[in-house]
Amino acid sequence: MTKNELVVLGLLNQEPMHGYQLYHEIENRNMETWAQVNLASIYNTLDRLRKEMMVEAKKEKPGKMPEREVFHITTRGKKKLSSLVEEAITDSRMPENNFCVGVAFLFGLSKKKALACLETRKKNLKIVEEHLEKLKKDFSRQLPLNWKFLLGYGIDHLRMETKMLVDLEQKVLKLKNWSSGMDSIKLDNKKIEDLRKRFSKIHKLHQES
Repeated sequence: MTKNELVVLGLLNQEPMHGYQLYHEIENRNMETWAQVNLASIYNTLDRLRKEMMVEAKKEKPGKMPEREVFHITTRGKKKLSSLVEEAITDSRMPENNFCVGVAFLFGLSKKKALACLETRKKNLKIVEEHLEKLKKDFSRQLPLNWKFLLGYGIDHLRMETKMLVDLEQKVLKLKNWSSGMDSIKLDNKKIEDLRKRFSKIHKLHQES
């Protein structure tokens, strides 16, 4: 699934837009941050969708403004959008998460540095949470139900992660011995093989879903 295609088709399904308007709408919704949409390649995405007949461009001249191309989603594009939305919502694969990879090798830091990093993440999460809370307060009545859900989902996720960070900080503080080898998984060969098989099974279930 191409995330940019899903976003472009989704926005054009709401209303026809010219290229800059589409770019501006993505920017206004801050989708480059929370959805990691690549704004730099939006025009390339439009060109690709047009070649695949998912969208069509119509020349329009509003008033005294210069003529411009306005993009409309086609019937084929709507079918593609439906497929992409279904895939995105039902996808059970674990999302890429640099934070989780960092925690997996937490003992690569000194104890002092680990605590400082966890504290920095907590502060950053709080900033984002406060921003989302303000959006919810200011625009909740004007937003459709799916965007209200996204705001609530984001806020709940941030609060849950903050709570887990506090718990991790407390456990790090209580730990008396701290060394780079402490994050190694000490299991015998039989248990390692069992663990590998379980992870392989989870991965296979994700691929089949």
